[in-house]
Amino acid sequence: MQKKESIFPVIYGIISALISFIAVVFICLHTFKLNLQLAIIVAGIFAIFFFGLSYFRGHASVEIKRIVYKYKLTDQEVAKITGMKASDFPIYHDRLQLILPKRYWPRVLDALQKYEKERESAEE
Repeated sequence: MQKKESIFPVIYGIISALISFIAVVFICLHTFKLNLQLAIIVAGIFAIFFFGLSYFRGHASVEIKRIVYKYKLTDQEVAKITGMKASDFPIYHDRLQLILPKRYWPRVLDALQKYEKERESAEE
């Protein structure tokens, strides 16, 4: 299962990059009337940006869920660790549902990684 989760961000990034590449090529060609070479260059830049954005979002999602699952944290515990509301972290069928806006994910991930480091150093 860990192997499948580790490739999720890559697959998510590739799909996002592919969709953005195709969309930007069509927009450049039909709306802005750019030539094919310039449209491909612009679309490539957008595809790289969207790959990076999607990869890091996918990675954050996997890491947040891994830490919550590893320490069997409840929604109340995650809320206490992150300083957010418990309703932001619903857990259904032992799976965390990340319903809060993606802009908060880095803050949540940072807080959970600090919690994990504290727990690991306390165990030593």
